[in-house]
Amino acid sequence: MRKGYKHMTLTITHAKRERFNCKDAIYHIVTRCNNKESLIKDELDFIEYKVILKKCKEKYDFLLHDYAIMNNHIHLLIKLFTATNISQIMHSIDRRYARWYNEHYKRKGHFWEDRFYGELIKDDIQLLAVMRYIDLNPVKAGLCKDPTEWPYSGARFYLKGTKDDLLNAPEIYTSLGDTEGARQKTYSFIFPSILTRLE
Repeated sequence: MRKGYKHMTLTITHAKRERFNCKDAIYHIVTRCNNKESLIKDELDFIEYKVILKKCKEKYDFLLHDYAIMNNHIHLLIKLFTATNISQIMHSIDRRYARWYNEHYKRKGHFWEDRFYGELIKDDIQLLAVMRYIDLNPVKAGLCKDPTEWPYSGARFYLKGTKDDLLNAPEIYTSLGDTEGARQKTYSFIFPSILTRLE
């Protein structure tokens, strides 16, 4: 567990229901493959997840500030643009992808763990810290040396300006500079020096 961050199981049946489903709330969501198996392997697996994510984004009208699709888990940084139930959103994404995956590979059984985990983002400092954590996830997993080398996350969008129709940059990111290049350079400086630097 990262210092300063505490994950909580998002169950929407307790007394704090409104806390997890209020308009403008931002959540860092993590959902894992069953038994932490590395099931997301082929390029098509990653592409299909993005397709499903985009469809659900359009259906439920939420904003996506960042994401990272890994081999055995997913990170999503979601802002509820309306008072939509976060569990409803995640159930739809997970159910659609599991159905596609099992049909495509003629597989049976659970694809995801029973529950997803999430943390409520409290301020802009935490938001940038979580974005950094998400974008660095592929590096820490040994999948690449630089976050922009991983094509299935928001790192290329925020550090290189690569177009990504899935993403909605948060206000704190747009405030990092007056131009796209300035924002990318400022954002890069919250990463370790051995990683991306925009000179």
